[in-house]
Amino acid sequence: MKIYRIEGLNLPKGRRILTLGSFDGLHLGHLSLLDLAKKKAKSKGASAAAMIFDPRPEGKKEEITSLSQQIRLFRDYGMDELFVMSFTPSLRSLPYASFLSFLSSSGVEDLVIGPFTRLGRGGEGTVEKMKGFCRDLPMGLTVAPAVKALGERVSSSRIRGLLEGGEVEEAAALLSRPHFISGLVVHGLKNGREIGFPTANLGGKIEGLIPAQGVYFGYFASAGRAYRAAISVGTNPTLTPAARKVKVEANLIDGAPFSLYGLAAEIRFLGRLRSQRAFSSLSELKKAIAEDVRQCAQRTPKI
Repeated sequence: MKIYRIEGLNLPKGRRILTLGSFDGLHLGHLSLLDLAKKKAKSKGASAAAMIFDPRPEGKKEEITSLSQQIRLFRDYGMDELFVMSFTPSLRSLPYASFLSFLSSSGVEDLVIGPFTRLGRGGEGTVEKMKGFCRDLPMGLTVAPAVKALGERVSSSRIRGLLEGGEVEEAAALLSRPHFISGLVVHGLKNGREIGFPTANLGGKIEGLIPAQGVYFGYFASAGRAYRAAISVGTNPTLTPAARKVKVEANLIDGAPFSLYGLAAEIRFLGRLRSQRAFSSLSELKKAIAEDVRQCAQRTPKI
């Protein structure tokens, strides 16, 4: 996949079918747009392309996926081109008609959008307005239908709410994959050694939305391998009751063959076991962790 960072209205020339949007999470609704773009591109012998904006037009909402995570997902999904367009004040104030004309003049033969897409300053470019304007352009406009799952329309805001509530299994159904976060393996407080359950601590700049505090089962992935893990998201209320910072720790159920410190890592959430709580003693905490590990081992398939 070719990746282009775009400043201003300046796309490289080429025949392409383009879909655009925020694509936060790259969920089932977004994937339907990518599928349409790829299908049309194949039939026309053109490039299947996507365009995202940086920073995201919707502002400071909690990101489900970071920019680097999005890029990886687009690559994994087999897109030919990805345009990362700088969302500058001048672009924000651009009329939708000017933006569509720019795309058409840059080789976009068909634009694939969702049913709720709005373009241009103040969101003036509704789907109906865009349909009318594109009739006079050498560029088609394809509006994909909304996608529903678990009884409701799939959206980034819905997935964000599920993750903030710890409902990672429901979120995975809307994403088409387990939700994941990324960071570096860092040294913790060494409490894991004291209680007999060594942990890998995810630190540095953690990318992706950290779900609600609790104990989860899933995978810890690093250096090309994935390990079954019991995952703790919280403040360690038993050992550090005054702490406020949320930490992410993974107990590797089957161990790891080498030191992970300093490596880039990813945590994938399959499901939630329980909420975080403080235990009355260290021995009670040990019992709880042992039970967490047992349940995680039962619920997480080996890969």
